[in-house]
Amino acid sequence: MAEDLAEDRERKIQELLKRYQGVPFAHNGRTLEGLDCLGFVIHFYRNLGIYLPNGDGKEIGEDWYVTDPQRYIRGLRRLDAIQVSADDLQPLDLVYFAIARDIITHTGIMINRHEFAHMSPKTNFRISKMERHWKTRFRGGLRFPELATDF
Repeated sequence: MAEDLAEDRERKIQELLKRYQGVPFAHNGRTLEGLDCLGFVIHFYRNLGIYLPNGDGKEIGEDWYVTDPQRYIRGLRRLDAIQVSADDLQPLDLVYFAIARDIITHTGIMINRHEFAHMSPKTNFRISKMERHWKTRFRGGLRFPELATDF
């Protein structure tokens, strides 16, 4: 029974991910015409009935992480979600990363226990393995209680 639910959830996630194939990266993008990593997370979760804020009310400049390096993590901490470690990640958890200078600037969504979906400025929508490169940059995960049951 639990195995059937897990397979059904994985199938639904894969169906949802098909919508993002070919979507280009766009700074501050919030539509399927172009998304950045935050836009992807907002758009994806909206399909599951989770409505995340679209930023903090201030314009997001391309160098926001230089002028306010804590901005992203402040926003993530305001979400009504449970903090999870790398060892506890499961499908549909939001994951966040420090790409450079130990500043959190990137997010994605776990699609199974070993891979996550995200937007990349160089490769657009992609699925990456949570290993080496990403594991060293991983800074945390969030689980939305609403997604603990089938969606």
